[in-house]
Amino acid sequence: ATVVAVAATGVITPAGAQARGSFEIDVVTKAPEVRYFKSYSYSSLSVTGPDRTMARKLTAKVRAFSLPWVDEYRDPDANTARYLKKAQPANLSVVATPTPGCHRHHVCLSQTMAFSTPLIAGSITDVIARAWSTKTARAAKLEDFVSTSELPAFTAKVKAAIRRDSCYYGFPIKLKPEYASYPHWVPLDSGIAVWFPEYQFGCQIMSLRVSWP
Repeated sequence: ATVVAVAATGVITPAGAQARGSFEIDVVTKAPEVRYFKSYSYSSLSVTGPDRTMARKLTAKVRAFSLPWVDEYRDPDANTARYLKKAQPANLSVVATPTPGCHRHHVCLSQTMAFSTPLIAGSITDVIARAWSTKTARAAKLEDFVSTSELPAFTAKVKAAIRRDSCYYGFPIKLKPEYASYPHWVPLDSGIAVWFPEYQFGCQIMSLRVSWP
């Protein structure tokens, strides 16, 4: 199990050294035998902290966020089942990672899914990310941290970070200064962590960190 304590100050503390007022995301890897799959693993998540009621609410939130990919293949519909019969043996890995340096009063999480079969070259890889308030259990919104007037400056910083990435292709960066341009991000005490899918701007999933505008 991997345990990350997210302190109220945003400082990450080691497992077993829970900071006062902190919430912990506990990540346990499970690898059950699932029909059609050669390998199948995913992260089981739970949240603990000083407020048990809030911890239960946060646990429900992170599980609802993290399990859809798992459920899609563990209990496939008819179309997915037909595909998996042809795609044997398939492999699925769904790995959740708490984000170090998460903004105070939040828990932050990113999750990477990798799916492969002999029918496709390489694998299908995707990432999702989200943060929740430890005061309300509501999902964080970018507009809570970056105002509409700050979006152009923020977007300029993200574009600069993309250009510095070793995987950047050098193509024009079509990134509009809109909240919809950032579906996967989490707030940090020092700024923001933002993810972009494979091949949107480079050769792999981009994981960037930029300061607030």
